Amino acid sequence: MANAPIFRKRHADKDDNDEFCSPWKIRGTTLGDIDRASGRKATPVYLLFECASGYGLFLAHGINDVDTTTFEAVEEYVNRSPPPFELIDFLRFSSPQDALLQFKAISKLTLPQGLENFLKKNLPQSKRYCCSVAPSNPLLTEMISRKTGHDAQNGIMIDDVMRGLRDKIHKLVGLEPGALEKAQLDLARLHNNTRSRIVVSTSSYLQEEVEVVPHRFEGFFKIKGKENVLCTRNLVPGEALYGEKLIRVQNKKRTEVEYRVWDPLRSKLGAAILGGVTNIWIKPGIRVLYVGNVCGLTVSNLSDLVGLDGLVYVVGFSDGDDVVDMAGKRPNVVTITEKYPYCHGNYRMLVGMVDVIFAEIDHCHDHPPGQLQVLYFKENFIVNNAHFYLRSGGHYMISTQVKDNSNGHVEDPVIRYNRRNQFKPIETVMLDRAYALSVGGYRI
Repeated sequence: MANAPIFRKRHADKDDNDEFCSPWKIRGTTLGDIDRASGRKATPVYLLFECASGYGLFLAHGINDVDTTTFEAVEEYVNRSPPPFELIDFLRFSSPQDALLQFKAISKLTLPQGLENFLKKNLPQSKRYCCSVAPSNPLLTEMISRKTGHDAQNGIMIDDVMRGLRDKIHKLVGLEPGALEKAQLDLARLHNNTRSRIVVSTSSYLQEEVEVVPHRFEGFFKIKGKENVLCTRNLVPGEALYGEKLIRVQNKKRTEVEYRVWDPLRSKLGAAILGGVTNIWIKPGIRVLYVGNVCGLTVSNLSDLVGLDGLVYVVGFSDGDDVVDMAGKRPNVVTITEKYPYCHGNYRMLVGMVDVIFAEIDHCHDHPPGQLQVLYFKENFIVNNAHFYLRSGGHYMISTQVKDNSNGHVEDPVIRYNRRNQFKPIETVMLDRAYALSVGGYRI
């Protein structure tokens, strides 16, 4: 239920023993303080950054003296001038296919041979010279330690540093502007092309004399005279997933435009809009991470809303193939669906920083203790995804089930994980008697 530890260190000479250290348990607020309090000497820290273009290895100067208890201190460290990161080497992938092979290996918790050789080549080899390796994927920690013989570490502190590196990595390794983003999109499309194509149902058009006008939220439209009918432009004209209504109208330029009607009884975002939410933060051109108990209808709705200039990353659990194969028809959708548990770092090479996280949780605190553990796991999973992928100044929307005795008073699920005051709850909107949507900002 708790957040990930601030600092976790894996010792190469202690195969069966993990040590977890936290500034709240050990006196001291820096990695160096923690090492000294544990009777160890502070050692140089090498950062391994895995991205869609390749592997970058950096020596992080001064990282042992950074306060680990506040994200502001880490942001100040990351943004120092000159940058505190010394590039040791960058191993560029030969092609998108090579990147996909590396991504699949890491996702299966396998250390690719090329990465192992890269680390052994560039890390200090002298046994007297001790160093620590911090990968951007926490689950690589133990494997790196065993393969290289060096200590390895991860935790919130490392996650915060890696967040900062994402905005600077192209400059630090000498990539052209936009090259990393292009490599990420190429990898995502190649990943999606390995999926089968989704089979969709076709709905007959409603041939009506209607006038579609813009809604107060950009990207949404409404039918004039029918204030409760929401619709978006259909990214895949002529096709509907669940028999929803399709409306074809001519705009002022005499060009035919097709709109897809949202059903507020099936769409939590649609219900929130009709329920009076102040802002949804999702609009054309932005990037959304959709996590939790995902469904195909919401994926397609988000895809229509952000349009071809936006992206929808889908990471979560789904019982059907409609989500898994959604990218077969929608080029702005990247699907990474698998069963819990999985690590939010596994898909770092694939998922970029996003503007909004939209999440759905199908449990509430009235459930039996066994299911409460599942609820806490899913909440923590969403929070960790925010720490990894939600940009500073971004927003989150989380749909949760409501307690029977809540009387409309619903606590934002991120509150219990807000130890470092990174989340700022804004509002909670009741969708119906069973569900609520919590809205807030991240590092705003």
